[in-house]
Amino acid sequence: MWEIRGLFGNEYAMEQAIEELKKHKGFEWTVLDRRNISVRFVKRNAEAEEVVKRTFEMYHGYAEHEGPLGEYDTKKRQEREKKLRKEEEKLRKKKK
Repeated sequence: MWEIRGLFGNEYAMEQAIEELKKHKGFEWTVLDRRNISVRFVKRNAEAEEVVKRTFEMYHGYAEHEGPLGEYDTKKRQEREKKLRKEEEKLRKKKK
């Protein structure tokens, strides 16, 4: 599956974008939290992807990530782990 994650400035903008997305077919969407949405495609479809990206832009959002489903979560987890390792190193150096 292919995924486009969108981030909006506020809840109202995201709600308006969802209303617009309901008018189109070829994908399904999931609300992740108050300002984030995930739009999933069974197969990559350039036309549907452009509709989604344009809808995000129209309602003052943007495509935060575009790629295979699950890739975004993996990247975020790796970044978080890297940051924690750096913090642990700093604490060890201070204790010495």
